[in-house]
Amino acid sequence: MLKAIINTLLSICLLAYPVLVYLGLSQGYSQQIMWLLLALLIIRAALSLRIQVLGGWLLPTSVAGVILVASALVSAQPQRLQWYPVIVNLVMAAAFAYTLVHKPSMIERFARLREPQLSDQGVRYTYRVTQIWSVFFVLNAALATYTVLLEDMVLWTVYNGLVAYIAMGILGGGEFAYRMWLKSNGQLK
Repeated sequence: MLKAIINTLLSICLLAYPVLVYLGLSQGYSQQIMWLLLALLIIRAALSLRIQVLGGWLLPTSVAGVILVASALVSAQPQRLQWYPVIVNLVMAAAFAYTLVHKPSMIERFARLREPQLSDQGVRYTYRVTQIWSVFFVLNAALATYTVLLEDMVLWTVYNGLVAYIAMGILGGGEFAYRMWLKSNGQLK
């Protein structure tokens, strides 16, 4: 129970990463925010050693985050913190793309949690959805990189702390609606 509470709190804090970075840097608390983020990422890295997350992306994103934040602390360059969303998207893209070659695909793995006897048609569908998510993460990494390079903290925060999440929700919700439509028309079993 305690582990679930800690994981939930960590997830919320790390989802708010862009807002925390913005507030810390814009209000003159860059050292404090870097130490806070470092602590959160170390805790998540440690917990991810015990928690098996489908796709194995949690440990690499956590370790990369620890390295990034530590480098920002050591170099006294808090702007480096802005690269974390890029790293997360690239790790996610790699994790999803890896499963396109080393099957089952990532989305098939998720689907089999609810439907262990997935049809051949379902396997092909989940493979295609995994391809779409892989492309999404690459594009999102490119846009996140662009926001870093523009050196506009407000734009970076709005994109990485809001727009990217909305885009993810639209893709996920759109895919769910499309899948339900296919199922209701007997085109997907």
